[in-house]
Order: sequence, then C-alpha cells, then structure tokens
Amino acid sequence: MTPTRSFDQLVDHQILRWQVEAVRAQPRPRRPCVALSRLPGSGADEFGQRLAERLGYAFFGIEIVDRIARKAGIRQELVAGMDERVRTAIEAMIDGLRGRPAPFSESDYVSRVVRVIATLGEGGSAVIVGRGAPYILGPDRALRVLVVAPREDRIERVAKRYDLPLAEAEARLEREVVARRQFVERSFRVDPDDASLYDIAVNTGTFGIDGAVDLVCEALARRGQRP
Repeated sequence: MTPTRSFDQLVDHQILRWQVEAVRAQPRPRRPCVALSRLPGSGADEFGQRLAERLGYAFFGIEIVDRIARKAGIRQELVAGMDERVRTAIEAMIDGLRGRPAPFSESDYVSRVVRVIATLGEGGSAVIVGRGAPYILGPDRALRVLVVAPREDRIERVAKRYDLPLAEAEARLEREVVARRQFVERSFRVDPDDASLYDIAVNTGTFGIDGAVDLVCEALARRGQRP
C-alpha cells in the first residue's frame, strides 16, 4: 500500500499544476482528463501510468481514488484548490448526475468518489482509472477509454500479478469481473461493456501497452487536444 504521505503529495502536486496553468500569461485550454474503464486483467493500471507519463499528466488509479474519497482532509484540500466558479461547476455536475432518470447510488462512499472524480475532471490533466470515471465525466471533460484484452491474456496477467496457478487466477478474474459489473450497475445504472459509453476502446493484447498508449495519444490529437 502506498504511504499516506504520497497521496497527500499527489494531491498537492495536482493542485499546484492547476494553479500554474491558471496564472500563465497566456493560459492554455484546459487539458482534458483521460477516464479509463477496464476489463479486469487488461493491464489498465500499467497502461494508465505510461499514458500519464507520456502526456505529463497525474495518474489516479482505483486505490488512489478510493484513498482520497475516504480521507476527508485530502478530499477537502483537492476541492479547496479550485476557485469558486469551478466549485460551482462541480456541484452542478453532481446535481446533473443525481437528476438522471436512473441516478447513481446515494451511498456516502459513491458520492465521495463522484466528487473526487468530478473535481479532477474539472481541473484536467489527469489519467483516472475505474470507479465510474467515464460515466461521471462527459466527453467535454475527458477522453473516455475502455481497456480490453483477450481472456487468456487477462488470466495470465492476474496469475503473474498475484503469483497464482492459472486455475486460481481464472477464478479470481471471474470474481473481479462480477464485482466490477455489480459496482457500475448498482452505482451508475449503466452497462460497463456498452461501447457507446466510450470514445475509444483499446486492446492491449493486440497492440501491447505502448501501442495502446500511442492510439490514445493519437485520439487526443485528432480531437485537437494534444498536450
């Protein structure tokens, strides 16, 4: 587990990044986030980290988002780094989510996650993995990416990551697939495998991690948002 201090430093660095952009003599347009959904075992964390390095973005994996959502101090510091106009926009975004015909879960945890991701989306310059990021952030705030890989590749990746025999890795993968679907359907009332919810899908089995990074960078460039 990453030490708590590193989470504080990550948030501090992201706030500083936003502040530097705000005081530029000629501010650049807000650099959109990249919001990743992933099939478990598809290598989304490694992909997200390499993509963030390529773009000069901060990387917020599932564990990092969870940690920020659960720690009130870090969460408040993140929002406090925004000016009032942006904080108002974040509240409007959250109200919009609540007002959908099938609103997201009102559980305290999910509400915190939504607030953290909405804040990151409003500030920009971040790669965010999972926790509903593509469903929280619209195409105006993020490039929404689904990361996939063949089942055999995903089983092998899980086996290697957790040092498991293939049969146990397959069982663990199935549990993660079910947990992902249940979380998304319960919290956001959407099908996480609905391709229409994403701007692009990348297959790390076909293109490899670096090839997938190239594809997403090209997609950003075609949207006129190359950093």
